[in-house]
Amino acid sequence: MRDNMKKKILHIITRLVIGGAQDNTLLTVKNHDRSFYDISLASNPDGVWLDRAKSYSDQFYPINTLINPISPLKDWQTFWQIVKLLKTEKIDLVHTHSSKAGILGRLAANYCKIPVVHTIHGFPFHDFMPSWQKQFYINLEKAIAQKTDFLITVCELNRKQALELGIVREDNSQTIYSGIDFSKLDQLFDSKLLRNKLNIYYDTKIITMVGRLDQQKAPYYLIDAFAQVLKKCPNTLLLLVGEGELEDSLKTQANQLGIDQQVRFLGSRDDVPNILSISDIFALSSLWEGLGRAMTEAMLMGKPVVVPNIYGIPETVHHNETGLLFETKNVEELANHLIFLLNNPQECDRIGKNAKVLTRKLFDGEEMVRQIEDIYDRVFTQKKSLTITL
Repeated sequence: MRDNMKKKILHIITRLVIGGAQDNTLLTVKNHDRSFYDISLASNPDGVWLDRAKSYSDQFYPINTLINPISPLKDWQTFWQIVKLLKTEKIDLVHTHSSKAGILGRLAANYCKIPVVHTIHGFPFHDFMPSWQKQFYINLEKAIAQKTDFLITVCELNRKQALELGIVREDNSQTIYSGIDFSKLDQLFDSKLLRNKLNIYYDTKIITMVGRLDQQKAPYYLIDAFAQVLKKCPNTLLLLVGEGELEDSLKTQANQLGIDQQVRFLGSRDDVPNILSISDIFALSSLWEGLGRAMTEAMLMGKPVVVPNIYGIPETVHHNETGLLFETKNVEELANHLIFLLNNPQECDRIGKNAKVLTRKLFDGEEMVRQIEDIYDRVFTQKKSLTITL
């Protein structure tokens, strides 16, 4: 039987695919203090991290109708399924993650008069969508924020943007950098074995991107830049770790550029830290980005990063100190940074060491969960005070 003094917390996230929001949520679920909390997790079960979800949570609840695209019937079914879950399990607080789960989970929590915390891992709107669509999502976020007791952002730039847009207030928002499990990054990796498996010679330089192959990550800019890199540094490979709708067109692009033998598509992998361990440089060419979890993991492992100067990235990537920044879409600048690092191993080492020192201070997973639990305590205290006042 559960200790009646414990609070029952339900985390809700839309999907269990490989991604920063999912990794953040699962690490939070895993590291919660079980002497104070019972921790449950609800999600669509279709994802490669389902086993992690089940092993980390005290109870996992599959919601098959919880999907990303707008689906009135399935969204309606999901809402009532969450309501039933909250009532049946007598949940004390709901913590939502991702946009769809964030909307339906917060509405259900409000319907049941249960306090709710939401983490903004990234906004559903960006500058590369039609203005009407962007405004629609902004209005939606503002409306649903009124039904949220506390909002967490994973970088300060997102919080400032949310403040300017009226999505959050100073008194109900806080930035908590996305904690990362250092133990999975500090293992002893067999670099020789992995290179053999991937058929990569020991003296070949490796540039790695980890992320979805979609319009947000815009990997076609990185491939264009890599074609320029090969003219100066021919003994180099580009590894693309991830899947997405652009995969076929990217393979065609590499083929047309005549570099298909130097560009490897590795798909989704569960050994990303191992791949990072053999990489010389981590690179991204995203159009928009929250903070970049894969980028952060690379920095935590002492790898130099070449990434766009956008959104929350400059909070941790300080140009020429903890990484190299380029203006988004500037293929030539991206290529030049990569060539510079490949030709200057001492600079690679210096920047990588600086990145590791900074990120080890900011992204401790246990510290992240401690700050989240402090917010839970604050929300419970406020609700109790309000009840007494009434």
